[in-house]
Amino acid sequence: MAEKPQLIKRLFVSAILSTIALYAIFAAPNWFFVLIVEAFVIMSMLEYFNLAEKTGLILNRYLGLAFAVLLPLSYSQPVESLIFMVAVLCIFIFNFHRRLKDQALISTAVTLFGLLYVAWFFSFMTKLKWLDHGSLWIFYTLLVVKVGDAGAYFIGKRFGKHKLIVHISPNKSIEGAIAGLATSIVCSMVSKIYLPHVELSALFYLGIVIGILAQLGDLAESLIKRGVGVKDSGNWPGLGGILDVIDSLLFTTPAVYYFARIFQ
Repeated sequence: MAEKPQLIKRLFVSAILSTIALYAIFAAPNWFFVLIVEAFVIMSMLEYFNLAEKTGLILNRYLGLAFAVLLPLSYSQPVESLIFMVAVLCIFIFNFHRRLKDQALISTAVTLFGLLYVAWFFSFMTKLKWLDHGSLWIFYTLLVVKVGDAGAYFIGKRFGKHKLIVHISPNKSIEGAIAGLATSIVCSMVSKIYLPHVELSALFYLGIVIGILAQLGDLAESLIKRGVGVKDSGNWPGLGGILDVIDSLLFTTPAVYYFARIFQ
């Protein structure tokens, strides 16, 4: 019975986020969409730093955030390599501080990994937006990923009997994983309705890729959380953390971007 109010909260907050997302994708000016992506990057990076610091590391979150907000702005020019190069230099300079000498390697690596894993992967949302049919591709990505998430959750909760990877995510089941993959494939193929220029067979294969990558993204974030001994990355009502919301999008969005480059 205690799970029902939690589910209601989750659906309510999800409905609010979905409304904002639809407005940002289809109705708002492009700058507003970039602003929303930046907000998700900043909140997710803060949660990532909070998780990393639970291990006792000393990180410069402000320096990390400064470079994180630059990555979604690189939608029109391929300057990510320059951003990462300058970030490496600045983080090393920060770590020249004598008190960090015992943590220099791991502190630098963890900070750069956050930029790569959270900020850069999610920044592909802005790259998608600037492609032909970009708004439709963003809608497609969110729809297929989240429908797959829902399929895995509800089917797994009802019929799941065989654990998937219990030491990483004890509540996930093989049945739920199969259901999530199946619903992602079906949703991808149905998307032919609003992506008529894409072959149905291509949407079928892309649905497989998304169904697999979305679940790997979920498990990857769960691995990080288990490593620091927490259940959620944040404290948003019904959702856990913002990083929990976007984890299944981090691997899928770059994949959809490169696929869309072929079919734009």
